[in-house]
Formats: sequence, C-alpha cells, structure tokens
Amino acid sequence: MRSGGSTFRRFTFFLTLILTQAAFAGSCPNDVTPQQIANALQNSPNLSPSLKSCSMAAMLMKESGGGNTCAQNSCCVGIGQLNVNTSVGGLDLSKYGMTRDQYLHADLQTQINIWADQANMNATSSGYKKLNAAYQSCQTIDGHPVTAGMLAACEQFGAAVCNHNESSLESTGGCGSYTDGNGHTGGQTICSWGATADRQAASQNCSLANQPGQPSCQQGQGGCPSPTNASNGVMATSEGSGSAAAPLPSAAIPPAVASTDVVVSASQI
Repeated sequence: MRSGGSTFRRFTFFLTLILTQAAFAGSCPNDVTPQQIANALQNSPNLSPSLKSCSMAAMLMKESGGGNTCAQNSCCVGIGQLNVNTSVGGLDLSKYGMTRDQYLHADLQTQINIWADQANMNATSSGYKKLNAAYQSCQTIDGHPVTAGMLAACEQFGAAVCNHNESSLESTGGCGSYTDGNGHTGGQTICSWGATADRQAASQNCSLANQPGQPSCQQGQGGCPSPTNASNGVMATSEGSGSAAAPLPSAAIPPAVASTDVVVSASQI
C-alpha cells in the first residue's frame, strides 16, 4: 500500500510538472507579422530613427525564421535573435532584471526595446555612419546605392563586418566578402543580405505612417511601401570589442558573429 501511494504521488508530481511546463511554454508569444514588427520598431523610444524601416522589419522576420518571437538557439533568442550568451560577448540580460527565459517569453515590444540598445550600439560603427550619411543624402558610395536593407544588415552583422564591407565599397564599388577580423570569412555581406531584406520589404504587407529616419527620396526603395502598393547573428558587439559567437550548425553563412544569428537558406540568397 505504501509503495502504491508513493508511486501515485510520483505520478502526480510529474504530471503536474509536465502540465506546468506546457502552460509556461504556451504563454510564449509566437508568430508576429511584418506590420507588427514595424510598429514595434517605430514605437521603440530609444531605437535609432534610421533603423525604423520596413527593411529592418523584414530583416527581423528573416532573423526569427518568419516572425517567431520564441525563436532560439544556443546563443540567440527572440525576434532579433539577440545574443545573450555572455561567454561569447552576448548581452547580459541581468542588467534588465531578466533571465533568458523571461526575455524569450516577453512580448514583442519588450524584446524590441531591449534589442534596440544593442542595435544602437552597432549603429555607432564608422561603417554604419558612412552608410547612413550616404543614405540620408541619397548619394551612392563609389556608384553603389545605399539602401535601408544595407543599414539593417550593417547593424545586424556588427562593426567588424560592416566596416570591412563599407571600406570595400569605397575602394571597389562592391562589398567584397564577409570578414569579421576573428577568422570568420565567406557567406553574406551587407550588400547581399541587405538586398534580401529590401526585396522582402517591397513585397510584404507593411507600412509606416511616420518614418523620421527615412528621407523622402528613399521611400519605396527599401524603406516602406505606401499602404496602397504594399504588395523575418548576426548582431555583433560594438566596434573594437573583438568578441564573436561560435558558428551555428544551421547557419548557411560560415561565421555567426556576436549578438544575433542570421540563418540563411539557399532560396533567400
């Protein structure tokens, strides 16, 4: 009788544990739309205005495997695949009073607001500043147009890759190759990955009523199509930090540099 009661108690304990875990997992936000991401970008109080674009929304759709706020792997979590693995230079969520699981289960706006802090840091790189200056003035860099998608890719790849690609643009008119200064080479560049974001931005159902960081001459060129014709790292740490995440098995790009993870399939290139 004692043995049977003990077995019953163990069964009840594990059943309760399973149901609790299921309930917790079920509370996780799941798929969001490009428009919801664009709205969250626009409503983020601290995000750099130049990153409030439909191309940035498209980039995050790509990052998260189609707008899944619960996307995660060994280093990166959430809609922007924010690297929270502090052993490889990821963001320490404890300063926000959060754990990895709490961030993963946070609503879209909360995820974007925290991701924005790292995004803004990446937007201080010399490469990003030169790209943004050309974008805002509607100028080319050695004949290559700068798009909102390139700004988004520069931010997500981080300073080392972006600076290398922008320098190549200045000297050759092309982005060259992916090089982060930490032995990771090959794969996407800010030109190729940016073009992917621009193409998705042009076709996804997304518009922004107010785009303070998007000059009028760039509207419809990777910013946001108007509602009438609107037809998902890697985020590195700040410039000079030198930290990088280990490559991920699922990544088509050989490296995966610091704060978020870009997963690219052959059909997206």
